[in-house]
Amino acid sequence: MSFIDKYSMISLAPSLAVIVGVVAITVFGSLFLKKAIAKDAAAASDK
Repeated sequence: MSFIDKYSMISLAPSLAVIVGVVAITVFGSLFLKKAIAKDAAAASDK
């Protein structure tokens, strides 16, 4: 396994930030979508 030096970290850090951002948006988006679907279903059942 190679040692991660400063120059490798310069390209690795933005890549990891993008990956973490995509995962976070996916998780929060799915939670928001579940709440929106439940709210719509409750509104539809009241009609």
